[in-house]
Amino acid sequence: MKKLATVGILLWSVSAVALADVRAELQQKLASFDRFSASFSQQVFDEQGAPMQSAQGTMQLARPDRFRWHTVSPDESLIVSNGNDVWVYDPFVEQVSIAPLEQAIQNTPFLLIAGGDGRRWQQYDVARQGADYVVTSKDPGELISQFSLRFDGNNRIQRFTVIESGGQRSEFTLQQVNTKPATGADTFSFTPPDGVMVDDQR
Repeated sequence: MKKLATVGILLWSVSAVALADVRAELQQKLASFDRFSASFSQQVFDEQGAPMQSAQGTMQLARPDRFRWHTVSPDESLIVSNGNDVWVYDPFVEQVSIAPLEQAIQNTPFLLIAGGDGRRWQQYDVARQGADYVVTSKDPGELISQFSLRFDGNNRIQRFTVIESGGQRSEFTLQQVNTKPATGADTFSFTPPDGVMVDDQR
C-alpha cells in the first residue's frame, strides 16, 4: 500500500511538472509578440453543440493588458482595455459599462493573451491536445471555464475556442493576422458618446 501511495505521488509530481512546462511554453509563444491585430469570424454553439449564431469583427492587442475587440455584425459591440480599466459598449442600447481590469479578467481570456502579469496563469491549468493549447480555469465560478489556442507556423494565433461555464462554445477563426500593426493613441481608449448611459463599476 505504501508503494502504491509513493507511485501515486511520483506520477502526480511528473504530471504537475509537465503542466507547468506546457504553461511556460504557451506563455513564451504569447510573449513573442508585443502587438497583434486580426479580423475574426465567430461561430457560437449551444450546450448540445448546435450552431446558434455567427459574427464578424476585428481585434487589436498590445502588451501589457491592452486590447480592442470590435464586433461589427450581426450586432455592433465594443470592448476596450487601456491596461487599467475595461469599457464594454453596446451602441444598440446606448450603454457602456466600465470595470477595473482585474475584475474584468474573469470574463475574458484576452487579458491572459495580452497580459503582462505571469501570476494570473497560476489560476489556470494548461495542457496540449494535438495542435491546441487548452487552458482550464481552476475556479468553477468563472464565466469562462476553458479556452484553447492554436498557432500557425510563424507562432501567430490562428484560431481559438472559448467554452463558458454553462457549456456554450464560441469558435474564432482569425484572418489578416499582423504581429506588427500600427496603432494610434486612441486605439486602447474609449470616450462614451453623448447621451450614452454609463454604468461605472470602478
